Amino acid sequence: MLKVNGTEAAGLTPAEADQIATSVERDLDLLRAFCRRVDRLEQSGFSKRFEADVPNVIAKMSEPSFQREEGPRFSIVARIESWVEDFSQDEIDAFVLSYRLFTQDNDRLSIRNLSKVFAKDWMHPRARECFEDARAQLNGHLDSASTIAFPEGHISVRALVDTIIYGGLAHSNAEKSKIFDSWEHSGIMGFIWAEFMAYAREVVDTLKYMRGLILDLIASIEEHGMTVSAAEGE
Repeated sequence: MLKVNGTEAAGLTPAEADQIATSVERDLDLLRAFCRRVDRLEQSGFSKRFEADVPNVIAKMSEPSFQREEGPRFSIVARIESWVEDFSQDEIDAFVLSYRLFTQDNDRLSIRNLSKVFAKDWMHPRARECFEDARAQLNGHLDSASTIAFPEGHISVRALVDTIIYGGLAHSNAEKSKIFDSWEHSGIMGFIWAEFMAYAREVVDTLKYMRGLILDLIASIEEHGMTVSAAEGE
């Protein structure tokens, strides 16, 4: 049983202290399960291959036509084909399987559900702050503009990721599926995959950082126990 310090000062009965310890243990079990899932993701082919390397995009231009413009300028109109070198659909599929687990709110190991644990009174304030900072940074990346530009302007990373996952891989959204199909026939799919993979690398790094926070927290609690205050006991 988890050691709970300060129970007498907080005016807690032994039964109340046991109830707190049981509740925190449940939270710690959830955090441990999250860490184990991050371990599996870290050992995946995608995570290992792109831990240090970046995807190499190859582009080929065919059927070019040159159009003269005013002065010495000219423009080129051509068919573009692009792809990621040594692209592995199996690696992407395996990554997305874990990614959806961490991002879908109905999964107990999702980042949002983890945030509910970090928001609890027993959580160390510094651990909570670091977790929320990492979460905000990841959301900030999602909401930023990608390097992919369409006539309407740059698409956000979030829109790109959602279209790939729910339109291209899961096929669960009809409108996103149409958009993904148009991307596949556009010749720029290599650049789109590269943008997705760059974001995926950041996801892995963020999850590993969160795992480190959790492991340090658990180690401290297992060694020293947790301390309740009078306010928590009321």
